[in-house]
Amino acid sequence: MLTHSTRRWLAGLGVAGAFIAASATPAVADGDPFEVIGQDMLVAPGHTGSAYVFAAPTGSEQPHQFGHTTLDIDFSGISDFAVLEQPGEGWGWACETSAQAVHCETEFAEDDGPWLAIQVTGKDNATPGQKGQLEYAITSGGRTVKAASTVTVAEGVDLQTEPEASVSGAPGSRVGTPAIVRNGGDTTTHGAVLLVHGDYLYRYAGNFSNCRPTDFNGALCTFDEDLEPGKTYRLSEETPFQLHEDARTGASLLATNVWWTKDDWELVNRDWPQEGEPGSGAKLRLVEQTGAKSLTPQTDTDSMNNWTEISVNVTGDNPADLSATGATASGKKGEVVQVRPGFTNLGPALLEYQDKPVFRVTVPEGTTAVEVSGECQPYTSDSEWDPWNGKWGEPGAREYACWVSETPKGVDYSYEFGLRIDKVTPDASGAVSLELVGDPNSKNDNAEIIINPTGAGGGNGGNGGNGGGDGGSLPITGESTGLIAGIGGLLLAAGVGGYVVARRRRTRFVA
Repeated sequence: MLTHSTRRWLAGLGVAGAFIAASATPAVADGDPFEVIGQDMLVAPGHTGSAYVFAAPTGSEQPHQFGHTTLDIDFSGISDFAVLEQPGEGWGWACETSAQAVHCETEFAEDDGPWLAIQVTGKDNATPGQKGQLEYAITSGGRTVKAASTVTVAEGVDLQTEPEASVSGAPGSRVGTPAIVRNGGDTTTHGAVLLVHGDYLYRYAGNFSNCRPTDFNGALCTFDEDLEPGKTYRLSEETPFQLHEDARTGASLLATNVWWTKDDWELVNRDWPQEGEPGSGAKLRLVEQTGAKSLTPQTDTDSMNNWTEISVNVTGDNPADLSATGATASGKKGEVVQVRPGFTNLGPALLEYQDKPVFRVTVPEGTTAVEVSGECQPYTSDSEWDPWNGKWGEPGAREYACWVSETPKGVDYSYEFGLRIDKVTPDASGAVSLELVGDPNSKNDNAEIIINPTGAGGGNGGNGGNGGGDGGSLPITGESTGLIAGIGGLLLAAGVGGYVVARRRRTRFVA
C-alpha cells in the first residue's frame, strides 16, 4: 500500500512522466545523463491537441540534477498545417518565440526535472493524414539531448457518455457495470475502445473475447462497429465485476468508464500497453452498427465528455467496527512528549480508503502540537477538509483530522504527534474520535489523550500499530479508489493529451 505522501505525489501530473518514462523508448546516446521523451499527438482541423515533453535521468546512481535548463522547440515541421501554441505558461518556464522556434529557460530544484505541456491547433484548412515533427533539444549541465514527436492531422469526432452512474451489490457478489456511448459529432466514428477502471475491491470478472483485463482491476474492450452521428449505443451485456467478500457494507467505491477512438487509444497504448489476455467467450457488442470502414485517422475533439464516474454501493451486512485508541504521556514544562493515538479495525469488513475526515484528534489542554503526522491536517469543519491539498503536518492547531487509508480487520492505524508541555496540569486531556457511517458500535468510537495522568487509563501510553505517517504500510496489495482515479486518469491524460480527470463533473448528455 502506498503512504499518504506517495498518494499526494501521484496526484500531481508528474506521475505520468514517471510511468511513461519506463515504457517509452526514446533515442538515448551512450553517456547521456538524461533522456528526452516527446509524445506523439493527433489534432483535428480547427481543434487543439495536447501532449507532453519531459526529461528523466538515465542512471539510478547519483541521478542527474537539472538545475538551470533550456528547452528549444523547432516547429517548422508542422507549420504548413498546424500552429504551436505558446508553451510554458503555468509550467514555470520563460519562453520566447522567434520565426519557427521556441526557446524556454527555467531553474529546477534538487531532484526536480523538465516537464512541459505542448498544445498544437490544427489549421482550418488542414487535411486529415498530414503529418510532421516537433523537434526538441534540452540542455542541462553542459549536455544537450534531442528528441522528436510526430503530429498527425486526424478527422475530428466526438464520443459522449453519461457523466455518472450507480450500481449496487453485496460483498462477494457479481455486479454488472453499464456503459453507454453516443456519437455527438457529424462524422461516423469507425469503432471505439472502452476502458473500465475497477477498484481493489471491485475487479473485472468477464470472459469476452474482445476484452482483456487491465493493470487497474478493470477491462479494455475494443469494438469494430460504426457509430453513426446522433445515435446512442449500449453494450450487448453489462461488463461483470466481482465485489470482494471483505468489502464494507455502506462503502461507495469508485469505478470509471472512458471511451476512446481507436486512433487516440493507439497513442495511449504506446506508453501504457495492456498485456492481459483476451477472454475466450462470446464477443461483447455495441447494439447498432452500419456503414463501411475508413482508414482516415480519427481523434476526439472533446475528451472531457468521454467518461462516466460509477458509484459502486456495497449492500449486505458486512460492517467495519472501528475502535479508537488513546494515549498517555508524562513530562515537565517545556518538554516535547510523543503520543500515538489511532484506531483498530475490529472487522469483519476491510475499511476502504476514506476521503472524509473519519479520524480526529483534539490536542490536550496546556500543550501545543509541535510535531504532527504527515497524514494529519488542521481541522475546522468537514466542508473545509481537503484530502489533496491540505496543510499536512502543520503544527500549532487545536484539532486535527487525519487521512484514513485501507485498513484490514485486526490492523492498528496510528498517527504520531509531538506535544510540547506549556503548562503542567495533572490529567490534561485531549480527545480521539471516529465517525464512520455504518460503524455498528459507537461505544468504542472515542478515547482520550492524557498528559501527566494521575491514575490508570487514558489510552495505550503512546504505543501504536504500524499505520500512520510515512513509515508505516498496511498489508494490502492493490490500489484504492482514490489512487485508481488518480493514476489511471493521469496515465491516460499523458498518453493522449487533453484528457483531464475531473471528478463529479456534470456534463449534459442527451441520449
